[in-house]
Amino acid sequence: MKEHFRGKLIYYFGGLVILIIILFEARGKGDFNIFISASRDLLLGKNIYQIQYNEWYHYYYDILFALILTPFTYLSLYVVNVIWLILNVFFVYRIWKILIDWLPLSILRKNNKILFIILSFVFILSFLRDNFHLAQVTIFILYLTLEGLYFISNHRIIAGSILIALGINIKLLPIVVLPYLIYRKEWKSTLYIIGFIIVFLFLPIIFIGYDYNKLLLIERWHLINPMNQAHILDTSERSFHSLTTLLATLLVKDCGDWHALTLKRNIADISIENLNIVINIVRGALILFTLYFLKTKPFKKTTIKLQKLYETSYLCLIIPLIFPHQQHYAFFFIFPASTYLIFYFIYLFFNKKDYKTTKYYNVKKITLIVFISLVYFLTNSHFILGAFNNFYDHYKTLTYGVLILLILLAVCNPVKLLTDEQPTHNSV
Repeated sequence: MKEHFRGKLIYYFGGLVILIIILFEARGKGDFNIFISASRDLLLGKNIYQIQYNEWYHYYYDILFALILTPFTYLSLYVVNVIWLILNVFFVYRIWKILIDWLPLSILRKNNKILFIILSFVFILSFLRDNFHLAQVTIFILYLTLEGLYFISNHRIIAGSILIALGINIKLLPIVVLPYLIYRKEWKSTLYIIGFIIVFLFLPIIFIGYDYNKLLLIERWHLINPMNQAHILDTSERSFHSLTTLLATLLVKDCGDWHALTLKRNIADISIENLNIVINIVRGALILFTLYFLKTKPFKKTTIKLQKLYETSYLCLIIPLIFPHQQHYAFFFIFPASTYLIFYFIYLFFNKKDYKTTKYYNVKKITLIVFISLVYFLTNSHFILGAFNNFYDHYKTLTYGVLILLILLAVCNPVKLLTDEQPTHNSV
């Protein structure tokens, strides 16, 4: 009994630390206060998409999500935050289990496995902190996306489709999964997801009536319409990061960023109409670049788990880049890509015995390590050296870091790993 307790001591200690963090972080209002307030106003028949919560923030999520939260409106905000953060711990756990199921983890040496786990979480620690501190839904949306894809790949099509459809309804971001599933010949999943999206849009009618639901659907569309000028410039807050924000700050001199520093950052000054064209061209290029990661002809399924992770990593990586109005916490979506790259580096540089240590290899090794270190600093600069946050946000260094990560992901394709013998690893 004592030996069992000693063996589990590290888990008990880790659980205690996590609980203390949750109890501490739950004290703040966070963004969940917005969700609960919108849910409370929904019961009162108010237009939840016009009201500004916490002084100036809109509720952007769907009606069903606000409806699901109505039982929690009867609890104190602190209790609700504690429950939500505990759920987020579970979501992170499931995300991690799915990622390591898609990786041939058994080809790593024991010490390198420990290094891999530590570095994987160190890399996204800043985004974990922000999501917990603000009680955000980003971890939940990534969980719905990955769990949905995991279920579908394991022939649990209806369950997987429900999860992905729910994620799309709540925050639209996982919609990038639909063309991917079509490309991978997942016809049933695609149709089920579309069907469940429609069901979730109109399900609230049962509780709030047809007219009220219709009004809110229209109001939400007005708020999230990508053609709104606010979403084209996307600079109303200094902390916004995405390609839309980056391109607006680079290509428009007076881009509407009232919090901008006096330091120059624009390299051109074009009209809003031309900016919109440029943004859509860049978005289209990133979406088309998905084909590079798929590696096969259309309408052909893949059963190779590592390849699935590689494809999914890119899809998740571009989500915070191509969608407007993205805060720092939204870049938790890089978790699959950063985890894949850390595994790739550890295996090739520290684990693989027969890799030739030529001069070219040493240069490549140093170059990749320098760039992944640069990515880490650019994406975690708020966490590492927060005194200069205004400069990071002014120049959108986070977006540059994710773009470099994208290039690294493209360079470090899984071909080398797939050519090695991979022992079968257990399912989660």
